[in-house]
Amino acid sequence: MTGCKACMAAAFVAGVFGASAVSADAIRIGVMLPMTGGLAQSGLDARNGFELYWNQVGNEAGGREVEIIVADTVCNPDNAINAARRLAFNDEVDFLVGPLCGHEGPAVAQVSGETGVPLLLVPAAADSQTKWDRIPTVIRTGFSSSQDAHPFGEYLYNELGLRNVTFLGQDYSYGQEKTLGAVATFEALGGTVDEILWAPLSTTDYAPFLASIPQGTEAVVPVVVGVHRNRFIETWFDFGYDRQFDLIGLNLLQADALVDMDDRVVGLISVAQNYSQGIDTPENQAFMDAYVEAYGMIPSYFAEMMFSTAMWAHEAIDSIDGNVEDRDVFLQAVRDTEIVGPRGPLRLDDYDNPIQTTYISRVERVDHPTLGSVLMNVPVASFPDVSQFWTWTPEEFLERGPYTR
Repeated sequence: MTGCKACMAAAFVAGVFGASAVSADAIRIGVMLPMTGGLAQSGLDARNGFELYWNQVGNEAGGREVEIIVADTVCNPDNAINAARRLAFNDEVDFLVGPLCGHEGPAVAQVSGETGVPLLLVPAAADSQTKWDRIPTVIRTGFSSSQDAHPFGEYLYNELGLRNVTFLGQDYSYGQEKTLGAVATFEALGGTVDEILWAPLSTTDYAPFLASIPQGTEAVVPVVVGVHRNRFIETWFDFGYDRQFDLIGLNLLQADALVDMDDRVVGLISVAQNYSQGIDTPENQAFMDAYVEAYGMIPSYFAEMMFSTAMWAHEAIDSIDGNVEDRDVFLQAVRDTEIVGPRGPLRLDDYDNPIQTTYISRVERVDHPTLGSVLMNVPVASFPDVSQFWTWTPEEFLERGPYTR
């Protein structure tokens, strides 16, 4: 495909939502996603999920038209903060949605706090935003980094019976929080962490890291995002590590990665997350069918989180008859709203983070009625009503401090 993805983002606003024809009374939503760079596919999935919901409801909420303005962040905090400021000051959006990358979240939250423009924080998952560094204008509709990792650590010990594990985490906020959240619950049960291998986000060659896996470890648990997942998987199989260790994905093989994989990954535990494509509910089936029809592919969790965020915002706006100009009223409406999205029931805790189900998924080859034979994540375990504080009280968790290395 030729042409810049930033231009595609602009076309999304003008073409899909008819920005030039939107009335002055339209509700303006600023969406910040990486439309170029290493996470561009994830950004496209997220945009598609958001677009899909608004198309289903006629691009309307609270009796008013809805205009979406997409800004490309390139998964860079400096770009994200500039994009947020442009949306707030130049485009005068009523609220912000995004960003995608964990380390962009604090930057965009800062703009929300400075300007008072509400932010629905998704998919960025930095723990601090709904714990130690809360901002009254920021509500998370995705998940916090360590939230799904806590039950995963217990799954490793209790369900898989593992006792000696090596973790590989990408060395930035999301990778650290996700990895160390699972380490905390695994070790609390008596598990031994043989090694934690920290790979810089710029890593292109995972061979030196995998060569450092201690002999005798039972399994390797990676937290890898974006194009790095393909590099990691190729190195894992090409160098024969699959014949030496079990591979248990904490954050590895989401749907957007599976499109580039082959049957070597079938049967692998792929990810612990708040969404799995194989959830067997009417809500998820309807979402899956609509997404496949619209885009010809299986939706990733980025698509689901943005779809559910749009649903959440829509119901909140309807409940206040479209009065998004009163920011306090809008924020309270979001806090009061509970929905059942494709991933299941969603409600906010007292710290503005969703309480929701965590799914442990396995890669399976599935005969899809439209797409044919495809690789898909199917839940093998679920943990309902998972709080960002897991089994600790908020006071206990907050006093302990953030997960950092």
